[in-house]
Amino acid sequence: MTAMSLCFMFSAVSLVLLHSSSASRVIFMPFPITSQAYIHVQMARAMLDRGHQVWLVVPDIMVDKNVLNTTGISVIQFHTGYSIEDDIVDELFLKSYLAEESMPFSVLCERYHVIAHNILSNEKLFQQMKAVHADLFVFDDNGFIAKMFVVFPYRLEIPFACVDFSFEPFDRRTAFSPATVPAFRSELNQHMTLPERLKNTLLFLFQLMYRPPWHYEDVVARYAPEMPYVSLDRLVARAELWLVHLDPVVFYPYPTLPNVKYIGSMAAAPPDPLESRFQSFMDNAKDGAVVVTFGSMVKNMPQNITDKLISAFLKLRPLKVVFRFDVTSPDPEQIMTSSWLPQNALLAHRNCRVFVTHCGKSGVYQGVYHGVPMLGLPLFFDQHENAHIMQAKGFGTTRDIRKISDQELADTIKHLIEDPHYKQNITKASTLFRELNGVPVKSAAYWLDHVMKYGGDYMRSSGQEMPLYQFLLLDVLGIIGGTVVVLLMLLICCLKYLCRRFCKTKFKRE
Repeated sequence: MTAMSLCFMFSAVSLVLLHSSSASRVIFMPFPITSQAYIHVQMARAMLDRGHQVWLVVPDIMVDKNVLNTTGISVIQFHTGYSIEDDIVDELFLKSYLAEESMPFSVLCERYHVIAHNILSNEKLFQQMKAVHADLFVFDDNGFIAKMFVVFPYRLEIPFACVDFSFEPFDRRTAFSPATVPAFRSELNQHMTLPERLKNTLLFLFQLMYRPPWHYEDVVARYAPEMPYVSLDRLVARAELWLVHLDPVVFYPYPTLPNVKYIGSMAAAPPDPLESRFQSFMDNAKDGAVVVTFGSMVKNMPQNITDKLISAFLKLRPLKVVFRFDVTSPDPEQIMTSSWLPQNALLAHRNCRVFVTHCGKSGVYQGVYHGVPMLGLPLFFDQHENAHIMQAKGFGTTRDIRKISDQELADTIKHLIEDPHYKQNITKASTLFRELNGVPVKSAAYWLDHVMKYGGDYMRSSGQEMPLYQFLLLDVLGIIGGTVVVLLMLLICCLKYLCRRFCKTKFKRE
C-alpha cells in the first residue's frame, strides 16, 4: 500500500471519527396526529443532514398506516388506546361541526384522559427513550395533551425544546399588551376598537385562568414521583428553545424573547418531484388547476357535502381539479381524486391557480410560500382563525362549507382567479416570506443544533425562572392593593373620629 493510500485512509477515518464525536442524539415526539408528525419528520431529516442521530416517537397506528416516510429515522412506537384522528377529530369535532350540533365535551375529556394516561404511564416507552441516551428532546407544546410530554425529558434529565403553533405569552413568560396582540382564536386583528380590546383582554384573562380538564398540573407527582415536584406550568417554562409556526408576513408581529423563534411553518419548503400521474395531470391543465384538500385528519364527509363539492368542481370546466378524497371521480379527465396527494409539490406547479383548503396552519403557509390564492373552508381547531387572518391579509377568501351552494362555491373559485388583487397580495407575501424566513425547517435545525452546542441559558429571561404570579406582579399588586386598603381604612377611621369629636363638641355648646 502506497504512502498516499495510507494518508487518504487516515484522513477518511479521522473525518468519520470527528463527525461521530460531534453528532448528537435527538428525540422528536409530536402530538400524535399525522400533520404534526410530518413536521417532526421534516425537522428530523434536517438534523440528519447536520450529522445528528434522530428518533421519532409516534403511535403504533400511525406506523401501521405507513403515512410517514421515516427512512433513515429510528422509530419508537407506543399505544394510545384511541386514535386522535379517528376517535376524536373525525367522530367528535368534524361530525359535530358539520351537523351544527354541540360537541359531547365529556366524551372528549374521557378520551383525552385515556390517551394521556396510556402515554405518560408507559414504562416500556420511557425505557426505550432512556436507552437512546439523547442530548435533546423536542415535543409539541400545544393546548392538548402534548404539553405534558415534558415529563419525559424531565425524567431523562436532558434539555428540551418545544414546537408550538400559537402566541402563548404565559408559558413563555412574554410581556405583551392585549391592545395590540389578538388572543388565540379571537378572530380579531391588530387594530381593535374599544369593545374589541375589552373582548381581547377578557379572552386573555380566560386563557390565563382556564386549564383543560385533561391537563394535569401535578403531572410530575402522577408520572414522575421519583423526581422533585414542579408544576406543569413552571416545568414547561424551562425549555431551552421554542420554535413557533408564526411570522409577521402570514400572521401578525408578536412580542418575543431571544429563545422564542418565530420561523413560519416548517411545512413551507421547496417541492419534491411530483409522481408521474400527478405531473402528467398538472402539465395537461393548460387552463389552470385547483388543488382541494381538507388535510390528513378528514377521512370522509356527509354525502350531501361530498356531492356539493363534486358538483361545484364540474362547473369549473375547463379548469382541472385535484381532490384529496377517497371517492370515485365522475370525470377523471377533469377531476382527479386520490386518498393522498403531494400537496406542497402540487401547489408549486406553474398551472396551480387556486388552493381550496381547510386552513390548517401548514396548508396556509404552503399556499403563501408558493403564491397560490386560497379559498378557506375551515372545519375545527384553529382553522377558523387562520381563515379569518388569511382573508384579512388579502390572500383569499373564506366560506362556510355547510351553507355555501355548489354554484356559489364554483363562482368563488372563479372570482379568486379573475380578480388580480388576490394573486398580487399573495405573490408579494411569498416574496417577503422567502426573503425573511428562507427554508424554515433549516432555521429550526440550526437553532436546535445551536442549543445542543452552546446551551440556551444565555437567551433565557429571568421571567422564565419565576412562578407565574411573580411574573404577572400579582404579589406586588397585592402589596400595593393591601397598602391602599389599609390607608383607606385609616382615613375612614380618622374621619369617623373627627366626626364624633365635632358632633360631641357641638352638642356640648348647644
